[in-house]
Amino acid sequence: MKRSGTRIAPVIACIITMLCVGIVYMWNVFQQPVMDHYGWERTAVSFISAVNLFMFTAGIFLGGLIADRKGPRLVNLLSGILFFAGLFLTSMLPVGAPWLIYITYGVLGGMGVGLAYAGATNCLQKCFPARRGFASALATCAFGTSIVVCVPIARALLGHGVPFAFRVLGAVLGCIVLVCSFFVVPPGAAERAVPAGETDPVPAAKRDRVNYSVGEALRDPRFWFMCTPLFFMSVTYMVVNPIIQTLGAERGLGPGILTTTAMLVGIASAVSRFIVPTLSDKLGRARSILVMTIVMMVCAILMIFARGAAYPVVIFLIVCAYSGPAGVYPAMSGDAFGMKNCGTIFGLAFFSIGFSSLFSTWMTGVIYRVTGTYTWVFVAAALLCLVPLVCLSVYDRVAKKRDAKRAAEWDAEEAAASEE
Repeated sequence: MKRSGTRIAPVIACIITMLCVGIVYMWNVFQQPVMDHYGWERTAVSFISAVNLFMFTAGIFLGGLIADRKGPRLVNLLSGILFFAGLFLTSMLPVGAPWLIYITYGVLGGMGVGLAYAGATNCLQKCFPARRGFASALATCAFGTSIVVCVPIARALLGHGVPFAFRVLGAVLGCIVLVCSFFVVPPGAAERAVPAGETDPVPAAKRDRVNYSVGEALRDPRFWFMCTPLFFMSVTYMVVNPIIQTLGAERGLGPGILTTTAMLVGIASAVSRFIVPTLSDKLGRARSILVMTIVMMVCAILMIFARGAAYPVVIFLIVCAYSGPAGVYPAMSGDAFGMKNCGTIFGLAFFSIGFSSLFSTWMTGVIYRVTGTYTWVFVAAALLCLVPLVCLSVYDRVAKKRDAKRAAEWDAEEAAASEE
């Protein structure tokens, strides 16, 4: 594949792509209009958000696998095709088959978004090899900003009918992603060259030492110390996200505050996805995620009582605590396991979010049916945050030991080779 000589074109293409595909987090906008249009019950589509998010994480894994071997351009080309197909076919669903939306919006749409996420993240990390946190921030901030940009557009289109909205969104956004895919190519030798003014944290002579194979990563405790926090700290967000509007209405919030809350969700997603990964370049990856986990734990408890003006504030903080770390993990994977197979390894780790979405939906349903209230759901979510607190507290110590062990193994191999 011919590589670009500059990083300007791929960076712009990746940002535009991420602005288009952030629709994965917009099911709460579509759910009620879809139910009203087709006459479906809530139970018929209750798991669509969970399926969509799970396939999103599957797409990240598949996209990372392809990007590591064939480059990100092919990944984003496939993304545009699946993204278009998912939304366009959703516009053609028959009234009597609600299960089909799990295939169109859930499987095809979610997979397409995940592929785009993986391709853009892979490309941007290679554009900024010395500032991986900043690279992740660019990708995930654009992804979060998509909510702010696309929600008002989607609502305006829904005014003309559900089929019309999905048809237009699929055609327009899908075409944009397809066009941008031809520019999602890292600059030449980006994996090795570092632009003037930037310091590569891994000298070229030693880069092979930190390039782990997928099998080596899976045997490394750091991989599991990444997956575990990602699973457990996401639970609070997964519980809250589908019910933000309905729970707010149940607690007496008027249309004005609910609209404000919806806007704050998009702002929080965009801002935190840029600030937290960028700060992690200085503060450290695990420490940055640890702070956000504490915020998430406190907010889970506050959700039991949040009403009035406090409700959108707590929702804002929950979205920040979820979105910020989501932008740190790609850089964290690159730091720990090198860039050669980072896309695949990060994709495997990100499956934690998919499983967390399924688990959270199941947990919420079980506890709510037994208690008839969300109070104990939020208590359970807060308690689950204790697990990532433990993992993240010891992550840096584990990382130092593993790096020292790997360096010693390489030094021993070099010494043996020189003696021969």
